Amino acid sequence: GGDDWGREAVVSTQSTGAVVRQSCCGSQSTGYHDLDKLTGVSLIFEIDLISVEQPGQYNKKIWTMSEDEKYALVVELREKGNNHFKAKNMDKAEINYAKAIGTLEQLGMREQPQSEPWNKIEDMKIPLLLNYSQVMLVKKEYTTAIMHLNTVLKRDPENVKGLYRRATAHSGCWNIEQAERDWTELARVDPSQSNLALKRMSELRAAVKEKELEEKARLKGMF
Repeated sequence: GGDDWGREAVVSTQSTGAVVRQSCCGSQSTGYHDLDKLTGVSLIFEIDLISVEQPGQYNKKIWTMSEDEKYALVVELREKGNNHFKAKNMDKAEINYAKAIGTLEQLGMREQPQSEPWNKIEDMKIPLLLNYSQVMLVKKEYTTAIMHLNTVLKRDPENVKGLYRRATAHSGCWNIEQAERDWTELARVDPSQSNLALKRMSELRAAVKEKELEEKARLKGMF
């Protein structure tokens, strides 16, 4: 109505950061009983213009997007994450990969578990979870990496990248048995990785012995 046009006119001439007040009188039914009680009552609107965005600048909230827009967003976020990773900006890479994974999880909630669309979404999550776990390895957040790699390997038990990265994460956490189990499984799944797996297990055992000697020396120095 006229009051709406009046508010639009105020906003169109308002400066960013400015606060204006406009009074009006409700004269039409809103369709809501509680609000209709205000019919005929003078109201004052306080309008605080925080920012002005030009067409094309507005970023839609994920929950307002269509399914196609969400899938396109996942691709965009993955590319951004990859670029940040290459630039060694791990914090921004982590944020973009996490948003992409979260968007896929939202899409998956609408599908019947084990259905074709659901499986498609779960498969799309695998490379993102692998990328996210690689960021966690670089940041030495091994426990978080293991958690996401468990998800990968539950769906794809012979995923070579998943086995390699979880073995690396377990090594970083000094989870010796779990690390050796993953290195051994990696060598079985991909024989071309056998020498590397043996080398990593040998390095881990040497590191464990060195750590034990350091601990003995530290305790000896206390008495």
